[in-house]
Amino acid sequence: MGHKAPADADTISDEELTELLADAEGTTPEEIERGATELDIAPPEEATVVDVDE
Repeated sequence: MGHKAPADADTISDEELTELLADAEGTTPEEIERGATELDIAPPEEATVVDVDE
């Protein structure tokens, strides 16, 4: 019988994601944070759902 990992086993923290993005973009985590602050992304619960099949 196989062992299954928990669903969140591949989940990373915000800090880890920032570091990965910075590395991929060739910049610093601080630059990524500043750019994210400028985007002003709404929380998911405030997002508009769009059906792309229409």
